[in-house]
Amino acid sequence: MKDKNAISLKVIIALGALYLIWSSTFLSVRILLAYLPPLFITFARNFVAGSLLLTWSILGKYWTKMPFRDFKIHLLAGILLIFFGNGFMSLAGSIVPSGFSSVFMALGPLLLVFFFWMVGKKPSKRKLIGSIMGLIGIVILVSQKSLAIPGKELEFWKGIAFLSVAVLFWNLGVFTVQHSGANKYHFTQVCSIQMLTGSLLAFIVSYFLEDHQTILVASLPTKAYAVFIYLALIGSMLGFSIFGYLSKVCDATIVATYTYVNPVLALVLGNIILNETLHSILLFASFFILLAVVLITTDQSKV
Repeated sequence: MKDKNAISLKVIIALGALYLIWSSTFLSVRILLAYLPPLFITFARNFVAGSLLLTWSILGKYWTKMPFRDFKIHLLAGILLIFFGNGFMSLAGSIVPSGFSSVFMALGPLLLVFFFWMVGKKPSKRKLIGSIMGLIGIVILVSQKSLAIPGKELEFWKGIAFLSVAVLFWNLGVFTVQHSGANKYHFTQVCSIQMLTGSLLAFIVSYFLEDHQTILVASLPTKAYAVFIYLALIGSMLGFSIFGYLSKVCDATIVATYTYVNPVLALVLGNIILNETLHSILLFASFFILLAVVLITTDQSKV
C-alpha cells in the first residue's frame, strides 16, 4: 500500500495544475458574466464536463455498480457542490471581485472543522485557534462595502449572502461524501453523477428565474466562447478529475493546500487581467484567513 504522505513528482505536477486551474475559475466566471446569466453558466459548464466524464467512465469501463445508498449520497453532493457551491459563487461574481470571492471561499476548512466536530470529532487547540483567526478575517472582509465591484456597493450584502451559501453548501457536500465513505469509486463516475445532477437543477432554476431572452448564442463574441470552453473543459472537467485523483493518492491535508494557494493566485490574476484593486484591507483580511487555513490543514493531530 502506498504511503499517502509521500509526494511524488506526479503528485507535485497535479497539485500545481490544480492550484492554477481552480484559482483561474473565479476570474473566468467573472468574465463570462458579462455575456451570460450566472446560473446558466453553472448549468452549461458542468453539464458539458459531466457528460464528457460520463462518456469517459462508460467507454473506459470505469463505471461500476453502485448501491442506491451511495448513489443518493452523490446525487445530494451534486446539489450541494454544483448547484449551491458553483451556482451561488457565480451569482456573487457580478457583485464582488473574483479575488474577494476566492478569499471568502477559503473559509472551507474552517467549516469542515465545525462539521466534523458536530459528529464527535473534537478539533485540536491548533484547529480552534485557526478557526478563530479565520472568523476574524471574515469579519474584516464583510465590514468593507468598498470591496464591492465599483457601482455595486448597495448590493454588497447580497454578494456576501451568495458567497456564504456557496462556501457553506460546498463544504457540506465535501463533508457528506467524506463522512459517508461513498468516495470509493472512480472519479469519472462520481464527478459525472454530481455534475449532471447539480447542472440540471441549475438549468431548471435558471429557466424560471433568469432572462434567457438575453442569451443570443450566435451574437456571443469569440472571447465568450473561449472562456466558456476553458471553464467547462479545464476548470470543471480537468480540475475535478485532478481533484479526484489527488483525493485517492494523497493525504487529505496535502490536497487541502489548494484552499490557501488558490486565493493568492486568484488575487494576482484578478489584478493583472481585470485590474481588480488589491485593497490593503483585503490583503489584511486575507492574511488572517489564509494563516487560519494553513494552521488547520497542516495539523497532524487525530482530533
